[in-house]
Amino acid sequence: MGGILFENEVKLKDVTTLGYQSAHALNDPVRIKILEILSHKQMTTEEMSKILRRTGNKKAITTIRHHLDTLKSAGLIEVTKMVQVRGAVRKYYMPTLRAFSYNVPNLEKHSKLIEDTSSRLVKVLKSIFEDENFATVINGKDNCNLCKGDHYKEYVAFKILNTALARALQSEEYAIMTGGKKQPKK
Repeated sequence: MGGILFENEVKLKDVTTLGYQSAHALNDPVRIKILEILSHKQMTTEEMSKILRRTGNKKAITTIRHHLDTLKSAGLIEVTKMVQVRGAVRKYYMPTLRAFSYNVPNLEKHSKLIEDTSSRLVKVLKSIFEDENFATVINGKDNCNLCKGDHYKEYVAFKILNTALARALQSEEYAIMTGGKKQPKK
């Protein structure tokens, strides 16, 4: 008679609200590097090409343009400015998603901070779920076919949290806290 050889409770460690198209667009290390580069300031394809070369990513301008088109189609970057230069049009881009690619150490030593933040976020989620406008957005959506859960409700709530976090990252107060400069506006 066989017995359980291994059992492990897996806890959720991260949440993302990326759809398929965005996830597919991020399935390339050069595209993530482009998002990182653009998070500092708006740039043209040529400016990005120079920085990519310096970081060991030698790509043809046409390849970079393809990557930019993929990111733009997924809604992860937008054109911020177009300038006519010697009969040609130069486009400047900025990201709509802040991408980080760091190896993060084990956060368990910060369990108290995580627990405190989690408790505050539960209260924020409660206020989102109880909001009348939120109820109208999620009204009429079908529950999950597998578990009958209301994942659309979760998804919209997480999108609200992500958008609020993105706005907070662009605030003057955040810039002062981190000792950095305010994130550029589009």
